[in-house]
Amino acid sequence: MASVLIVEDDPTTVQLIEFLLRKNNFEVLIAQDGVEALKISREKKPDLILMDVMMPKMDGIEAIEKLQESEETQEIPIVILSALGQEMDVMRGLQAGASGYIVKPFSPQELLDEIKTRLGKK
Repeated sequence: MASVLIVEDDPTTVQLIEFLLRKNNFEVLIAQDGVEALKISREKKPDLILMDVMMPKMDGIEAIEKLQESEETQEIPIVILSALGQEMDVMRGLQAGASGYIVKPFSPQELLDEIKTRLGKK
């Protein structure tokens, strides 16, 4: 069973994604911010990370850069889920090391398709 780390500070969004992933037989890990995401990523080695950008303590872009710097986490595919949908925001996320970018609000099917694509490429 593939594991997905949801890095998101909005409880409603976390519940929605968690429900969707569990329904589709994914193991779910949850972090509230970038700092917690780094810790969980090192300890649990998720198969994929869904990363919000705007969060307390450490934003998603900084967390992605730190994950990319570490040999133990740099191979984990990261998909950004963000309300920031300008082309500049998307480019910044991809340049930081994300392999995908989905703008909120998103369709559940779009999210599932992206996760399956990224895990297939792993």
